[in-house]
Amino acid sequence: MINLVLITSIVNTPNLPLSYTKTRSVFTTEERYKQTKKTILSVKEKIPNCKILIVECSKLSEEQYEYFNNSCDFFLNLIENQDAVNNIYSSSKSYGEGTMTMFALEYLSKQNIFFDNFFKISGRYWLSDNFDYNNFNNNKIIVQHFNGNNTSTCLYKLHKNIIDNFYNFLVSKIDLMKSCIGYEVLFAMFLKTISTCEIVSLNKMGINGYIAVTHNNNFVDN
Repeated sequence: MINLVLITSIVNTPNLPLSYTKTRSVFTTEERYKQTKKTILSVKEKIPNCKILIVECSKLSEEQYEYFNNSCDFFLNLIENQDAVNNIYSSSKSYGEGTMTMFALEYLSKQNIFFDNFFKISGRYWLSDNFDYNNFNNNKIIVQHFNGNNTSTCLYKLHKNIIDNFYNFLVSKIDLMKSCIGYEVLFAMFLKTISTCEIVSLNKMGINGYIAVTHNNNFVDN
């Protein structure tokens, strides 16, 4: 199977609050850059037959630009698109995530990029030794459910047959994103609309990383 891996990234975060915290990121630009490089390397190591699309939305140094451009198959920086920037830098984390995902899906469609499976991994997170590709090498939706109304979005996998459904769902829920609905809640809502693919919930996805908004107990091991 050909695997398309979307990495959403903001290396240089703005000093703007989110709806639930004044601190958007406790990590420096250099720390976030190093963490995102680790994301890319882990994807290349653990997901075979993959093509990487990184969607960024910040001003990058020449070194950072060259690295992303050369290390990923597709590189999309939205920093020059003011409407996208306004959405992504808003107080709604879900509006930012949703906007980056919609732009990614539009790009894949317009460029006629073929794939069988669509992975999404949040930049700065990385695939751990617990990641087992055999769990993902299928036509199913693979997620980690916290409960029926809240689904982790650090890492998930969708089959190509429902990508259009996903895009249309996000477009239809922009008002909810603007109102700061949790993206994990929104993603769970989307999964409830799917009847054409089997949904598999794993207890352990095999992903590590650091939550951006706090230094306290911020290591994720899912």
